[in-house]
Amino acid sequence: MHLNTTPATSNSDAGASADDISLDKDILRSQIRPRRLIARSHRGEHGQQQMQELFTAHILEAVAQRVHSPGTIAAYLPTKSEPPIVEALTRLHKDGHRILVPVVRPGRKLAWVHWDPTVEHPLSPMGIPEPEGEEQDTQAFIDADLRLIPALAFDAGGHRLGQGGGYYDRIIPLLSDQQLTGRSIGIVFSDEIYEAIPYDQWDAILPVILTERGIFLAHQQG
Repeated sequence: MHLNTTPATSNSDAGASADDISLDKDILRSQIRPRRLIARSHRGEHGQQQMQELFTAHILEAVAQRVHSPGTIAAYLPTKSEPPIVEALTRLHKDGHRILVPVVRPGRKLAWVHWDPTVEHPLSPMGIPEPEGEEQDTQAFIDADLRLIPALAFDAGGHRLGQGGGYYDRIIPLLSDQQLTGRSIGIVFSDEIYEAIPYDQWDAILPVILTERGIFLAHQQG
């Protein structure tokens, strides 16, 4: 897959301060967020439908290769500007998989709740449906048979740029190497995989990334 060569770092070279790296991250976030909205607007209804079909096909294929019987999938419900994966989750639910999605709780923590596409859920302040029901802790995310993880960008080594809340950076390191390599997949648009992005040593790394073009395997880190 062709990587985005647009410079995504300015102060994150070796020896850069934490403040410099944080600034670089914020700059990149400020570029990606409006670009996503503009891209969706330019795609129009037909283009958005095509994008949804591509993500749906790739996600269903990835799940079929990794989960050979109905299991538990820890996923998320996207905002309007994020990759359209709801149809894929709906199909997985119909096939018998149990879908868990996060809800934000105090202390910058995520709880995990069962999602049923046939049930109408209240909307969060961001306009995202937040299922109500029994809340499970981080162990539900760890124990899931497969994890679909949101991001704003990745680099060629799998370093993940999130929204800035640090929710996933706290829980991804709890996964074993096997859980990461075989059963965890980052989700972004194809132009959001860069050759390099600013990152801190504690930022999560995901070896497997899925876009509308298919699966990208990050380079192994030394």
